[in-house]
Amino acid sequence: MLAYLLGMSARRRLHVPVSLAVLAAVFWLPVAARADEPPSFVSKPVVQGDPVVGSALTAVATWTGDPTPTATYRWGRCPATSNICPEITGATAPQYVVTGADIGSRIAVEITLDNYTERVSRTSAATAVVTARAAPAPVPSPAPPSTAPAAIPQTAASRTPRPTLLHPFPVVRIRGFFAKTGARITLLSVRGPQKAQIDVRCIGRGCPVSQLTLPKANVRLHGFERFLRAGIQLQIRVTRPGRIGSYTSFLIRSRKAPRRVDRCLPSRSTKPVRCTAP
Repeated sequence: MLAYLLGMSARRRLHVPVSLAVLAAVFWLPVAARADEPPSFVSKPVVQGDPVVGSALTAVATWTGDPTPTATYRWGRCPATSNICPEITGATAPQYVVTGADIGSRIAVEITLDNYTERVSRTSAATAVVTARAAPAPVPSPAPPSTAPAAIPQTAASRTPRPTLLHPFPVVRIRGFFAKTGARITLLSVRGPQKAQIDVRCIGRGCPVSQLTLPKANVRLHGFERFLRAGIQLQIRVTRPGRIGSYTSFLIRSRKAPRRVDRCLPSRSTKPVRCTAP
């Protein structure tokens, strides 16, 4: 009877449907275990945006990990000359809006990745120093219609450069002795630009020569280095076209040093004027 049952059992085993056998094999095959991947930054955190009061700063980074990591954010306020950045209370979102309290400081962000297998943190570089937002420039109001006469357009003459002084500016030197009836001149010289012209005019009784013209400026006027009677006036002009020249006069006096007058000569003018600062 036991043999019969075993035989029956064997026959029944042979008649198990193939599909069930395959299904059993599938259910009993061992499954390979999957390894977790710790979180890792592909690109380090950076702060995007302008460090200006009212602007939004955004923390940007890329990372990997399996399971997918969870990212948390912490924003810090860094002094202008230090990389130690105290945490900003409540600033834990991917974005941070700059406030007036940040003026003069820099802003950085720390991102922490956690996927239950490992935790890793990275901190961004700090931004530039936070500044206040510049006020918009006021829109100028239209000017009222003017009743003043229209400006006269510049002509070619008005655009002509102003004449400049002779360079070096002439220096006239005189030396001698005064006497009862005049003065004994021992030195009378002119030093100035080589291309300047000297015109000397002598007015009064007893002048050795009434007028003298010389083509260069570095000279001694030997013709007037003599005794000159009181009342004689020497006028010395040093000129050059397009430049402001010099005028010097000496009035010979009795028992006194000659009276000296120094002036400037505008270009194309023979009338001396007071010299003014350029």
